[in-house]
Amino acid sequence: MGFLSKLLDMPSFNGATNALLVELALLEFTESERTQLKGRVVDLYRTHRAADGTIEAAMVELNQIPRFFQLNLVALAMKDLGLKPPLKKEKLQKVHDPFDPNHADERALNAVARRLKWQHGIEIWIREEPISFDSW
Repeated sequence: MGFLSKLLDMPSFNGATNALLVELALLEFTESERTQLKGRVVDLYRTHRAADGTIEAAMVELNQIPRFFQLNLVALAMKDLGLKPPLKKEKLQKVHDPFDPNHADERALNAVARRLKWQHGIEIWIREEPISFDSW
């Protein structure tokens, strides 16, 4: 069984791939794209978390969740808006629940990071601090 086959068998492969690709994409979004993404991310958050409060309350909650889950929400928003990741031949993966803790598997993140380095020559790691969507 090859390296890629092992990755595809990991339940967290899709979430790890999305998180790392979006971490890289964050550096390249235009102001217009950020504005569109922010609105879509808030909508998705409210859908997945059934937030009953205001948009402002959802933003406060959204800014406090771990970055990994934020990145997977941004990936869903990117797919909805037709935005592609910056690496050619890479695509965002389908993730039904961006908050599924199984996606945040450290082994999967390391394996996907190694694959991206091997295939594209680029090192990507997830930052620790949550994204502040207020500053977008």
